[in-house]
Amino acid sequence: MPKSRIIITLGALIALLPLLGFPHSWESFFQIISGLAIILLSVWHTVDKRMKLQAKAQARQVNRVTDFYPKTAPAGRRATDIRPPEHQQPTL
Repeated sequence: MPKSRIIITLGALIALLPLLGFPHSWESFFQIISGLAIILLSVWHTVDKRMKLQAKAQARQVNRVTDFYPKTAPAGRRATDIRPPEHQQPTL
């Protein structure tokens, strides 16, 4: 069950507790447990979301292309193919 659906269910349970006829001590206990569960699920959701974004950013960094003209490309696309280095130019 998704975390958001659990939070909604716990909220509905808290809203219905006064109508269910439990003794006051039991009602307080259920409200405290449900409230803590909502807090924990909210924190868990936030941490999980940040970790997913961080993992996505790391994966993007690993797959990042840094050489726009790789050495496996056909000749003529690299700057060294257009203008050869100084030591390879013929002397006049």
